[in-house]
Amino acid sequence: MSWVLDAVPTVLPRGSDSEYEVKPGWSYPAGYVGSKYSLRRVQGRVSLSLKSYSGNYVESDELPKNLLSTIHDLKGKYSGSLRIRWNGDTILAPQNGEPPIYIGKMRYENGAGSVFPGLDLDCPKTGTLSVYAGPQSHLDVGEIWSVPAYGHIRPKLTRRFRYEGERERINSATKHPELIDYVVHNIQWEGKRMYITNFGHIVSPVSVHLLRDKGVDLEETVNGFVEQGLFNAARFTFDRAERTYNRFGRPWVMATIGHVNDYDDTGPQPDLSTGPEYNLSDENVKEE
Repeated sequence: MSWVLDAVPTVLPRGSDSEYEVKPGWSYPAGYVGSKYSLRRVQGRVSLSLKSYSGNYVESDELPKNLLSTIHDLKGKYSGSLRIRWNGDTILAPQNGEPPIYIGKMRYENGAGSVFPGLDLDCPKTGTLSVYAGPQSHLDVGEIWSVPAYGHIRPKLTRRFRYEGERERINSATKHPELIDYVVHNIQWEGKRMYITNFGHIVSPVSVHLLRDKGVDLEETVNGFVEQGLFNAARFTFDRAERTYNRFGRPWVMATIGHVNDYDDTGPQPDLSTGPEYNLSDENVKEE
């Protein structure tokens, strides 16, 4: 059930007919994006942690193989956060004004979704959608993309970012007609924000009313998490439902709507020919 970091290069599209090769230790042009984890010292040892909202840390049963040795070789001592994209690209947080650093590709052995007690990060959906059994915080769950409103951007995905104080948009270099069609006809017709996890699952915030329409009972789901030993998934889901009810007047939770392998030819990649390199970030993004 291990995670394994391979210190190998990755490739990113640069435009319609060019690409980057990024080697471990190099700055990462696609920015600081992906599912968020932290390296923390807990009871005298370094642990990989995740959280759902502030303070709700869960420590992994074991560290990813090669992670600490690779970081030591590339950076020396390091403590802080890292993000892992749907394609395994693993990126250290920017520090001291430097850009984010690529350190390799993460891969997973059987059962790797259960390395954090009480969670299942690799649980596939059943039916149209299923409540996600991982973090429920929008800042931690995964890489942010949106299905745009109907118009010229489709069949690409899009996302917002801030550059020199201004709110800008960057679209994907990749096209996603199948994913867009699924979201429009099953989740929300005018467009929808999504988060893509490091296991490739596509997660989106949905209301309790949509869950009911799709045959999912939220209370039964939370009780089912408890029965399966997914006690942290139950706690995270209840916490988000309570937070969003207090804020919006009705509960919203993160739900899995599919996997990148279910739709189109690939997961999303930003079109770096149209936006600033290195500056995309899933930090400090407004919740939707």
